[in-house]
Amino acid sequence: MSHCVTFTRLKAPLSKILYQMASDFYTTIPLHHFVDELTAGLLPRAVSRKSIIINQIDRNLQVGSDENLLAFVLWNLLDKAVDSTQNECIHIESVCMGESTMIRVRNAGVYFYRSCANCFRQMQDAAEKLGGSISIDYWDMGTTVALTLHKDLRAA
Repeated sequence: MSHCVTFTRLKAPLSKILYQMASDFYTTIPLHHFVDELTAGLLPRAVSRKSIIINQIDRNLQVGSDENLLAFVLWNLLDKAVDSTQNECIHIESVCMGESTMIRVRNAGVYFYRSCANCFRQMQDAAEKLGGSISIDYWDMGTTVALTLHKDLRAA
């Protein structure tokens, strides 16, 4: 239990540290496993909110990316999804489109859009440093935030 409390206290500074330490060093990342590692730290909070995180990313998908920057963006998206959700499923999935890979976080919680909109500029800057883009779509049934990594950043 104390491990969860310590982790919760460190989450904001950890995000800032990851963002500040980001470099131009790109590596090949097995995306499904990477997301599993990120969500492991969020599971206690998700469970306490009676929510579940479903990793639907292809187990064979790899992306070429700056690991710290990618962790910064995905952590923030998933963290916002957990914080703004109660009794819901949070989906993270990937779609390969030609020379791009889109990573989407979908959430039916009504506050997810607002949470993401509040820190959108910071996540957009990080996405651009990755050579990609980020978008938020809001509809009647929830919100989808998509991180798209372009061209050379995707390794099959």
